[in-house]
Amino acid sequence: MLYQLLVAFIAIVVVLLVFNRYHSRKTSFQTFILWSILWILLAIFAIVPESITYLAKFIGLGRGLDLILVFGLIFVYYLVFRIYLKIEKINQDITELVRKIAIEKEIEFEDDLEDK
Repeated sequence: MLYQLLVAFIAIVVVLLVFNRYHSRKTSFQTFILWSILWILLAIFAIVPESITYLAKFIGLGRGLDLILVFGLIFVYYLVFRIYLKIEKINQDITELVRKIAIEKEIEFEDDLEDK
């Protein structure tokens, strides 16, 4: 019983924090929806533990824990993929910025040589 209340309380707090980040435009709408759904489902599964077992059997898995592990693994792979894409984008941006700075410095250097 205490576990159920604690998880529900934590889920509510996290959803409110994510909403606050979305409201202050630090998080996208998609991220807000994703995390909200995740934490709301976690709260439902904690309050009504039989629901995860029913859902697992409906999907074709034996136990509720199997469902949580499968979806958790899929979610982690999704997050790793998103992080990889962001790192690639940052690397491209840095490369482009370094090229622009190098070209600007070369132009300044040539202008200094012409002035002398």
